[in-house]
Amino acid sequence: MASATGNNKALATRIQSGTLNKAEFKQVVDGFKAEIAAALPVHLKGNAEKYARQALTLFSQNPRLQQCRPVTILSALMTASALGLDLTPSLGQCYIIPYDNKKREGGSWITVSEAQFQLGYRGAIALAQRSDRIARIAADVVCEKDYFEYSKGLNPKLEHIESEDEDRGPVTHVYAVANFTNGGYAFEVWPVNKVVSHAKKFSKSYDSAKSPWKTDFESMAKKTLIMAIWKYLPVSTEIMTAAAQDETTKDDVSGISKENDVIDIMPVQSEEETEEEPGILLPGEKAKPDSDVNGAA
Repeated sequence: MASATGNNKALATRIQSGTLNKAEFKQVVDGFKAEIAAALPVHLKGNAEKYARQALTLFSQNPRLQQCRPVTILSALMTASALGLDLTPSLGQCYIIPYDNKKREGGSWITVSEAQFQLGYRGAIALAQRSDRIARIAADVVCEKDYFEYSKGLNPKLEHIESEDEDRGPVTHVYAVANFTNGGYAFEVWPVNKVVSHAKKFSKSYDSAKSPWKTDFESMAKKTLIMAIWKYLPVSTEIMTAAAQDETTKDDVSGISKENDVIDIMPVQSEEETEEEPGILLPGEKAKPDSDVNGAA
């Protein structure tokens, strides 16, 4: 970041632990474009200006973000750049979220405003769809009045028919399903209380009134299930990066993956989720007519 800070040690210090005004933040981001371009996927190398502009817009429009340590904003920007995800909030691909973090300093606890990268539902979908082995991937919520049936084991199936009532009742389950280009498929189902428990455990911003978990619960719940099903799919290191960086705060901008290699992840159940096995139809097996998801199979 030498191009942005030069010999201005005061500015460099504030990037790490202070705050910047709009003009100073623009100076830093303008000097950071080469790093943004280096992080971007090959097909987006010419979009460094776009990502810098998006970061400036988010910063200027969000007073809470202006109070965050600038290095954490830049780190979130680098993660979005490395993943090639758009930061426009209305697109729902990813977000830079401000939150208050309590830290111990000098023997006492202080509150520090920091920014974190947060993957959106549409971003999770976009990353998975970059694999040429995945024909379709989607998630949905099940409400109390819906018809919903699923089973696992040797003959897995999942069927969901939405209620025609305007009020379908509260959400009871969330699921994700992926169809492979070779004809196989996988699905994952969580009861809504498991989704909420997961969010409370892993999302630092869950309790914030402005958290996406509060303003758009269904999208965040569907994103969670998309990420849950990732471990059963052939995925790229972009997805591995997104899973590692989601809802985290970084103090530097190094170590962001720029690779696009594909990793085959075998359908092994994590210890945390041993109460349910994934519904998987292996290549070469035939799906029953009722084993699709809203006609997805």
